[in-house]
Order: sequence, then C-alpha cells, then structure tokens
Amino acid sequence: MRRLLLLSALALLLVLLVVTTAAADNGPHQGDFTSTTDACAGCHRAHRGQTDKLLVEATQTDLCLSCHGANGTGADTNVQDGVYENRDSGGQYGTVNAGLRGGGFTSALMDPGMTGTPSSAAVTSKHNVDATGTIWGNGAIGGGVGKSVTLRCASCHNPHGISGGDAYRILRPKPKDSGAANDVVVPDDASKDYTITYAGNGYRDDSYLTGKSISNWCSQCHTRYLANNTSDSGDSIFTHRHATSDDYRKCMACHVAHGTSATMGTHSGAVELPDGTPGGGSGDSRLLSVNNRGVCYRCHPSP
Repeated sequence: MRRLLLLSALALLLVLLVVTTAAADNGPHQGDFTSTTDACAGCHRAHRGQTDKLLVEATQTDLCLSCHGANGTGADTNVQDGVYENRDSGGQYGTVNAGLRGGGFTSALMDPGMTGTPSSAAVTSKHNVDATGTIWGNGAIGGGVGKSVTLRCASCHNPHGISGGDAYRILRPKPKDSGAANDVVVPDDASKDYTITYAGNGYRDDSYLTGKSISNWCSQCHTRYLANNTSDSGDSIFTHRHATSDDYRKCMACHVAHGTSATMGTHSGAVELPDGTPGGGSGDSRLLSVNNRGVCYRCHPSP
C-alpha cells in the first residue's frame, strides 16, 4: 500500500512538472532547442504547410494570432485586444484581465484619460502589421523622412526565440529591414510582468524599463529620433529633438509599442507628419499613451 501511494505521489509530481514546463514564459519560442524538441510542430508542417515557410496558417499574422489573438489558444497575451488572459499559465506573468504594456492592435485596455479606471477602447494608432509604411527618421542625418517597409510581427520579434533566452519580449537584436549596423539586445526582466501598471498619479508607470536599452533598440528603425539633447542635429527635418536616449526619457515613457486608444484634441490632432501631411484629427495619436499631449505635461506641468 505504501509503495502504491509513493508511486501515485511521483506520478502527480511528474504531471505538475509537465504542466509547469508547458506554461513556461515564451512557450514554443525557446531560443535554445533540444535535439528532440517538440516545439517545431506547434507552428510548422513538414509536408503540408500553408506557406513557403511551412507554417500551419496562411499568413504569419494568422499564425501569431492563433495563439496571441482574441480567439487564440495557448498564450495569455492577447495582443489583438491588448489584454492579459488566463489561458495556460495561471496568470503567473501578469494580472489577469488587465491591459498589456504594449496596448493592442485592434483595441487596448488602458487609461489614456488618466481617470484612474482603465477601460477598453478601439485603437486610434498602431504599428501597422502587414502594411507598408514609412519608418519615420530611419537612416543617416539628411536622409529624408525615412524609408518604406512592410512590417510584420517577425520584423521585431524572433518567433524562434533568442539564443540564451535573455532578451526582452523575444525582440530581435536587429529588427528586419531596419538597416541597423549593430545588434542591440534589450535585457529581459526577471518579473516577466506583461501587464500595465499605473503610478499613484494615474500615469503609466515605466519603472519596468529600468536598465533596458529600449531607446537604443527603437532607434535602430527610427534612427534620428535618438538624441541626448535638443541641439541642432544638422538634419533639415529632424533638427531639434527631445532627449530620448536611454540616459534620459526612454521611448516607452511616452509611447506604447503595439497600439493605443488615446485621442487627440484640436492642436494635438493637427500636428503634421514629418513629410508635411496634415494631422489626422482626434485619432492621430502617434502611439502616445495619454490623451492630447498629456505625456508632455507629466514632466512639464504649468507653473
């Protein structure tokens, strides 16, 4: 009888270990695969793939959203709606039903009006996945507004992970089509907290970026947005720039990565694009995390 109980306890322990492993952060994006890995079959089919990359879905975006979408399975991070859900990890990497730090591509659960109560709303601006657009500020001084590229999920994230596993949100050290000369590895965070938090004054807390090289990483694409001060850069368009380097205010102190539900007022919505195109009105939010230019006021309040 004692032997039977011991065997039962061991069997239960093995089950718990398997479940814990299955729910591990980054899921199939392991980075360091074993010689008998099970991860490949989650995304690929050797003889009946739907794309030339042998993916199980018709497009890269469809594949990513099959886990990370509104109707996805297997991933707690629903990047379509910008919500952290309890799908497989028991909520160990964030607050269940809270908003994601990066916002969402269709809607976002955040508090751009600084009301103290986050709510879900349609996004007003986003990084346009599966669309061709201009990378504003890409290239050297005097290089025009930037080059045109088609953005996809894997432009920024490596679906196979980063070797060693020490990279924030499996961000590629060098985004595809960025033209960057050197790698920038953004260190991972020990907490693995995917959900947004707010400081006591209601403003989005960016303390999770401490020690991160996020501005250096963002500027691999938006090259001329990186600056240590507001002195004349010599560029005819991006001439005087707010300090954005990792030593000052990081990019994510003002912007979200995927999509925002912030709205703009008369002046904010009229700000022209770098190529001179007039602003698009209330929905022209430029990935800012607060309505209008509230991100400016947080650091520069009226006297």
